Amino acid sequence: MILHQVSNSLGNYNYNAFVYRDTNWEAHFHGNFELIYVFEGTANITVNGISDTLQESELILLPPHTVHSLQVTSSKVWVGVFSEDFIDIYAKKYKYVRYSKFKCREDIEEILKKHLFFQGVPERFLHISCLYMVCNECIKNAVVYNQGQNHKFISEVVTYISKNLNYDITLKETAESLNYEYHYFSSLFHQYFCMNFKSFINLFRFEKACALLTDKENSVTYVAESCGFGSIRNFNRVFKKLSGYTPREYKDQHLDNKTA
Repeated sequence: MILHQVSNSLGNYNYNAFVYRDTNWEAHFHGNFELIYVFEGTANITVNGISDTLQESELILLPPHTVHSLQVTSSKVWVGVFSEDFIDIYAKKYKYVRYSKFKCREDIEEILKKHLFFQGVPERFLHISCLYMVCNECIKNAVVYNQGQNHKFISEVVTYISKNLNYDITLKETAESLNYEYHYFSSLFHQYFCMNFKSFINLFRFEKACALLTDKENSVTYVAESCGFGSIRNFNRVFKKLSGYTPREYKDQHLDNKTA
């Protein structure tokens, strides 16, 4: 089963970073970018069904909604997951581009090791500068990866759903819009995502709702309509199931944090 990491699918400068020596993340995806850097040893990574090994000093920058797994044994690896608003200029053009692993120039690597590659949150603007530095090195030193048929399917589904969240999307309509035979599409969908189609749609609606709720000008009713939940009751039910909060509680909490 492919896991959707809801906690790593939030916007509004959402950031998590950890240093691992032993870890095993099974296949999963999330709505944020993920950056992996190997301090020592190697890390085994599978991206959209294709396996690779990251060597010492190598990085890989994964775009949102990329299905991947990571195995680290007796090595030292840094993993950072961050929302696209940290690198919005890069994200507008390269959000769904899948790049190969790469290495940074040595002097830049030293800066990143000092100011980015640690467990914790760096200083705000220094942090953003380092992430853009990574993006620049990625564009210069990595190559666009041959996505393969599985990534093509995943990318098509994610893009279509993202653009049509405010409509009542069905599995059949999605298959027809993407020019797939319904039963074949249904089989591929469950093979790659291993979840109910409606639940999958709700995950994307939830991500969009989290971003909209942090704007004080957006009412809960407006957010529910904009994200395609259909009713406040359904919005409340889905949102609380995924976050533990009602939309109003989530909105109030984030507005309090902004004014603190």
